Amino acid sequence: MARSPDLERRVLDLLWGGGAWSVRAVMDGVDPTLAYTTFATVLDRLHAKGEADRVKVEGSWRYTAARSREQALAGEVGRVLARVEGAPDRLLVAFLDQVEAADPDAMGRLEALIAARRKGR
Repeated sequence: MARSPDLERRVLDLLWGGGAWSVRAVMDGVDPTLAYTTFATVLDRLHAKGEADRVKVEGSWRYTAARSREQALAGEVGRVLARVEGAPDRLLVAFLDQVEAADPDAMGRLEALIAARRKGR
């Protein structure tokens, strides 16, 4: 069986695509070989964590992403920075190294975003 964090991420990937999903539709979209109850549990946990919203439609839950993929990933970065008191320069440099390795053009875009943010203050 898939590890829970991996399965949660796959479910979130589906929810981030938009729409309201029943447990059965999520199961069919992610991995129909796993049990229905597995997906019901994953979706319930994502709802409890605030990662998924749900509404009851005709007797069954319909799930949507509580926030966008970008907002979720930014939250993860924020939690990492919060764990390091004062966000030391070494951590920020390591982060920039990762950004540059993943997308060499991102540094220029990041500089422009920082300049625009400062200008807006």
